[in-house]
Amino acid sequence: MKTTKILSFLCLSLAFWSCSDDDAVIELTQPQFTVTAPEGESGLFTFENTTPNKGEFYNFWEFEVGGPKVIDQDGPVTYEYSSSGDKTVTLTMVSSLTNMKTSQNITVTLPPPADIRYLINPESLLGNGYFGEGEGNDFTNWSKNNGADRMTEERSEPLVGSRAIKVNNEVDGNEWETQLVSDAFPTVDGEKYTASVWIKGSAVSIRFSTNPGVGGDQYAGNYTPTADWTQYSWTFTANSATTLLALDMGKTKGTFIIDAVEVVPGETALPLPSNDSALLNGDLENGEGDDFANWNQNNGTDRMTQETVDVLSGSRALKVNNGVDGNEWETQFVSDAFDVEDGASYTASVWIKGDPVEIRFSTNPGLGGEQYAGNYTATADWTKYSWEFNANSASMTLALDMGKTKGTFLIDAIKVVKN
Repeated sequence: MKTTKILSFLCLSLAFWSCSDDDAVIELTQPQFTVTAPEGESGLFTFENTTPNKGEFYNFWEFEVGGPKVIDQDGPVTYEYSSSGDKTVTLTMVSSLTNMKTSQNITVTLPPPADIRYLINPESLLGNGYFGEGEGNDFTNWSKNNGADRMTEERSEPLVGSRAIKVNNEVDGNEWETQLVSDAFPTVDGEKYTASVWIKGSAVSIRFSTNPGVGGDQYAGNYTPTADWTQYSWTFTANSATTLLALDMGKTKGTFIIDAVEVVPGETALPLPSNDSALLNGDLENGEGDDFANWNQNNGTDRMTQETVDVLSGSRALKVNNGVDGNEWETQFVSDAFDVEDGASYTASVWIKGDPVEIRFSTNPGLGGEQYAGNYTATADWTKYSWEFNANSASMTLALDMGKTKGTFLIDAIKVVKN
């Protein structure tokens, strides 16, 4: 009997101890986690829940706003992002009484596509003025004469294409202490040219110069950037057969971004690369396969195909293959009608490259009031051909008549601009 009472007491005590242990409440504390960013440009991040007693609770991740919920594992969790930009990561922990969450912001930088295309201004004499070519902090066709460590690639806020240049001056100094210099480009001694650059950032002081260290230097000063992208230009008279353009940017402490550096003949800077034309789809980017939106292949349809490799600007051009000599109109590419001011002066232009075929402009084929400009002969290099005409109606169409000569050639960047 005594033994039975002792055993009963022990069982009761054990049961009470077990019950008390099972019912002990572990308090949920604010979640915390670490983020391990990838080396270089990659979307593969690692996240680890470091909250005490995390195994006692139900935990899940949200790696993108509106994205799926991912249950936390016992160890680190990896997630690969498919797009660049600022992301918000949230860890949520749930107990039987409540839930808590913690968020962190991260920046994802992915490498650009292997073959990124964008519209350019082909008239610019500078090579790689949009800084898309080169690797890391190197920019093809440009030299960092001074302050190389202050100039780095900028991929999150380029103005044109995939890259710009970010400049960080930690102290005030001399203009030339941060100096970016172009390769030499051809100029005609005594002729006028206009250099331009787009800048945004701190209110530093920046100037243009020519031929640093070569002789015959010229200077234009001093431009002060703003927080918004703004174009600054300078017209100079060439004093040699080739010219170097420099951006002297070391005078003022601050951080800023530069992009779209151009030099063109004349006294007017170019606007940003675009299809700034009365024509629709003059850059030939829209359409599928061998069809080009807003353009009709009136004759010689089978001779005209898309070209996606050897293009002047953007990602598509028009390739023409005439198997025999013939009449101009036998290969005819005609725009949709576009609005003009009757009697006003306009300039049509097109860039051509290929065999020495003959090409002409015409207006309103088959509609009456036709006008013609002939004949332009293509060369092996991309060349611009222009024709000034007066509008003779409220709307017009533009045709490229290309069937006269046997040969293969490329067409791109067709424009009609009011003078």
